[in-house]
Formats: sequence, C-alpha cells, structure tokens
Amino acid sequence: MAEDRSPVGRLFGALVPRAVDAVDPDALIGRVDIEGLIERVDVDGLIKRVDLDELLARIDIDDLLDRIDIAKLLERIDVDALVGRIDVDALVARIDLDQLMGSVDVRALVARAGIDEIVAEATTGVAQRTLDLARRQLVGIDLILLRVVDRALRRPRPVLPPGELSASGRPAGPVSRVIGFLLDSALVSVLFALTVFLGRSLFALFVGHQVAVTRSGGRIWGAAFLAWWFIYLWAGLEIAGRSPGKALVGLRIQAIDGTPLGPWKAALRTLLLPVSLILGLGYIPAIVRRDRRAFHDLVAGSQEIVDWGERQAVLPSALERWVEQSRGGAAPPVAAPPAPAASGVPAAPTAPSAPAAPVA
Repeated sequence: MAEDRSPVGRLFGALVPRAVDAVDPDALIGRVDIEGLIERVDVDGLIKRVDLDELLARIDIDDLLDRIDIAKLLERIDVDALVGRIDVDALVARIDLDQLMGSVDVRALVARAGIDEIVAEATTGVAQRTLDLARRQLVGIDLILLRVVDRALRRPRPVLPPGELSASGRPAGPVSRVIGFLLDSALVSVLFALTVFLGRSLFALFVGHQVAVTRSGGRIWGAAFLAWWFIYLWAGLEIAGRSPGKALVGLRIQAIDGTPLGPWKAALRTLLLPVSLILGLGYIPAIVRRDRRAFHDLVAGSQEIVDWGERQAVLPSALERWVEQSRGGAAPPVAAPPAPAASGVPAAPTAPSAPAAPVA
C-alpha cells in the first residue's frame, strides 16, 4: 500500500504512535468490568463456534501428561470423601452377576491358577510322605538287623561312600522282603477270591446254573491258586521288575548286572520261590551273604534291591548319626549297582566285580 503523504495522513501517522505510547495498559484493564464483559459473552454460541476436533488435534497429549505432577494431583484428592460419595449398594445393584459369571471362562481361570495341579500335588504329597515314612522305618530295621548279623559273623565294618546317606540301589533287607511278600500274599488272595466270585456270578447269569465252589476237590482250587500266584509274580517281574507288594515297600528285582531280569529268569525265580519258603531255608543266604541274595536269587541270577523310583531311599533321622560312624577305614568305597536299563532295552554288560557291601 502506498504511503499516505497528505497532511491528514502525516498528522495521523505522527499522533497514533504517541497516543499508543501514552496509554497505560494496566489502568485500562483495571477500568474494564470483567464480570459485565463475561455476562455479555454468549458462551453457548462461543462453544458452538469452536471446532473441538481441530482443537484436540493441536494439543500434544504426551507433553500435557508429562507436565502434570501426578503425585501432587493425588495428594489433593480426598479419597475418603470420594469413597463416601459412592453409593455401593446402587453400584452393586447395577451389576448383572449372572451375565458377569457367564462371561468368565472358569476352565481357563482354573488352568491359569494351577488349581488342579495344586490339589493333585497336595493329595499325592501327603500319601507319598506317609508311604516314604513307612519305608524309612523298614530300611532302619533292616539296617539294625543286618549290622547285628555282620557283627555276629565278625565282619569288618563296611566303608560308606562320601555324600548323602542313601539306601537306593543297596541289597534289600529281610524285613522289607518279608513285608513285601505278606502284602503280595494278601493282594493275591483278594484278587483270586474276587475273580472266582465274578466268574461264578457271570457263569450263573449267562448259563443259568449255580456253581458250588466248595463241592469240587481242594486240589483243583489249590492248583488254580498256585497258578494264579505264578502269573501274578511272573507278570510283575516281567512288566515292572517288581510285584505290587514289592513296589509298596520300595523294592525292585533285577539281574546281577543291573539289567531287567527277562521272562525266562523271571519264570525260574518265581518257580523256585516256594523252594526257598520251605522252612525258610532258602532265605538263610539272604541274611548271611554280603549281597543278601536268597536261594532263588542265586539260581536265577537275580538281585533284590532298594528302589523308590525317582526319589532317594533316605534313612531314618535317628539312625543317620549311627550310620555316619561307619564312614572311614581302609576298605575301598562301596560302588553303587548300575542303573536299571529302560524297559525292553538291556543295558550294556559290565565287567564282573566284587559284590557291593550293603548299607548295613
């Protein structure tokens, strides 16, 4: 725009700057009626003319939040007054519990919390600790009994290897073996009676004739009972290396080289077991020999050892100090028997060595 060079223009250009310089802004603002000015402002119309989307787009939210002092903001909040103003009854009344529970995935919640594992571990844990307590007592009794036998035979005190005291892999003692046999005897009798009763009931149901089990001669039932005994013991040795009674006591039967016994040796051991039971003579070697093998073990080439599965066969705490006194001496350390091979896969044969001394 061209500069106004007229007299009026020059006069206006000279007076306006001086007038502006002469104005006192503080005095001017003080004379303004702010409340009257606000009352004359149409707030609704002003808000309608504001483009909120454009306004929010121009605001840097991250910068705004960074400038807020959260700690001071929380200090200024009266939590008690805020909670007191909440109508809890009205809030709960507005919640649809059926809809809320229906939207909750209970199975996923239980799975994430591990409730099934907790309950299973608590249940099996109590039973397992009770069983291990009974097993420890049997190990302790065998330990004392075999120590008495060794002293009576004037055997030198065996040297125990350094480390934690454990009976795992050691030859089984006589008390544990007897208890395991008694448990098997009870279980075999119960299973045989249930099988006979079930077979008699099914025969009467389908054929229509009752079978009197006491009418036939005792020899037939005696032979059937012995055959049942053989199948029970042989199947246990072949499948798991132990019968159910031996498993409860914590014993396992293996070959002398640590491999599974095999079907033929298991059958031979089972057939020779009644021979060892005659007057208990077959079990005398299991007491006097260092490897604790009975007559049927010697013939079948088997060894009955202490085995609690994945856990160590620990000794009773009352006997730990007593057994600790057996450490030391000139005898070589006791070598643990080789680990059992996987089912169906025989382990590599090892070189023959002297029998390992038992814990006792």
